[in-house]
Amino acid sequence: MSNFVIRLISSIVLIVLIFLAFSISKFSILLFSGLTVFLLFYEVNKSSLSTKHKLNFLVSPVFGFLSAFFLEKKVIFSLICLFIFLFNLFFPKQRFLRIFAHFYILLALYLFLNVICNFPGAINFKQPLYLLSLIIASDVGGYLVGKSIGKHKIFPKISPNKTFEGAIGGVVSCIIVWILFYQGFSENFNIEIISVVFISLCAQFGDLNVSFAKRRLAIKHSSNFIPGHGGVFDRMDSIIGGIFGYSLIVYLGYGL
Repeated sequence: MSNFVIRLISSIVLIVLIFLAFSISKFSILLFSGLTVFLLFYEVNKSSLSTKHKLNFLVSPVFGFLSAFFLEKKVIFSLICLFIFLFNLFFPKQRFLRIFAHFYILLALYLFLNVICNFPGAINFKQPLYLLSLIIASDVGGYLVGKSIGKHKIFPKISPNKTFEGAIGGVVSCIIVWILFYQGFSENFNIEIISVVFISLCAQFGDLNVSFAKRRLAIKHSSNFIPGHGGVFDRMDSIIGGIFGYSLIVYLGYGL
């Protein structure tokens, strides 16, 4: 079975899991988000934490998991963030990279749930669905075009497989999905297409950002958790980048 087919199957399974989480209840969304943060934190720790006690790998992931349930309680959420920061100070190896990664994830969690999903009020299902649809389109389009005709490298020292052709393919795929399913959500056509292109570029930047971190850690994949993709971070890198980009769009008043 080709790597693309494995990636496709894994992506479909992930989409189904996300759909189920959003279709059951707010608690299931928080649970899914918390588990995602747990796995992301664990992969970061496993790649950067130097300690003989394996239990230490789980400390910050557990608190990362709990953070999803306390976003509304600012004092408790702040204390969780403070504990994660102080805990990381005890382990000097890749300390600042690890702290940045943890808070990069926590900020993305906060923006996704509070800005995009509109917690704690009524859930805006359209916004996360719109965002995830565009990011998946960007990933798939970029991968197919990059693999088939990609020749000109963007940042070969950071991510040798990323090409200008693939980047353009990702943007075009986003535009196609927007035309087919979302065109007309705003009265301004220019704002819509600029938003779509911006989300694709942010998703690709998120991918490059994680690739840079993996180069610093001298690893190819954050783990082998997801067949065809590698680790959870290898799948979430572009989604986190897209979350930051779309949160800005929503903040400016141009979201769905």
